Amino acid sequence: MKIITIPHPTLRDKAERVQKITPEFIKFLSEMKGILSNTENPKGVGLAAPQVDVLNRVFLTLIDDQNPKAIPQEFINPIIKKHSNDYTFGPDPENPRLEGCLSMPGLYGPVPRWEWVELEYQAIYDGEFVDKKSRFDGFHARVIQHEIDHLDGILFTDYSLEYDLPVYVEKKNELVELTDRGALELF
Repeated sequence: MKIITIPHPTLRDKAERVQKITPEFIKFLSEMKGILSNTENPKGVGLAAPQVDVLNRVFLTLIDDQNPKAIPQEFINPIIKKHSNDYTFGPDPENPRLEGCLSMPGLYGPVPRWEWVELEYQAIYDGEFVDKKSRFDGFHARVIQHEIDHLDGILFTDYSLEYDLPVYVEKKNELVELTDRGALELF
């Protein structure tokens, strides 16, 4: 299992609801957790099933600045049930938080996201689906929205095109604004 990158067509497909727990699905989740646990990102990261070329409505997050041994959290069949009325680009309006993506290495950009979301989803306990509901704020809400977008075939650069926002390319450890916006439409 490996992370696919743009312009792989699966990244634009809509994922389908997981209907039942099988040994293959449990193995798949375990492999996704292994990939995510080995991804270097000190602030937090997520991984959606379409990013490993599987169209299941599943994503994982690994967000914990305080615990380097944190384990990924699974979200199966997630649905945003409520959200803030306000969008944010991050905690500092003068310095927007830039999103990146494991499937779009080296690209970054500001994305308007709801400040908080309430999510209904399923997790697996003792081999059974368990319904869960949680509220996520700030950075974790941003990661959840990014991963749900993956489940719907949406990439963060779609917002860049829709709202005429900048996209940056990493070159020699610096971020340089991408001036050829037409390149984004290829993804």
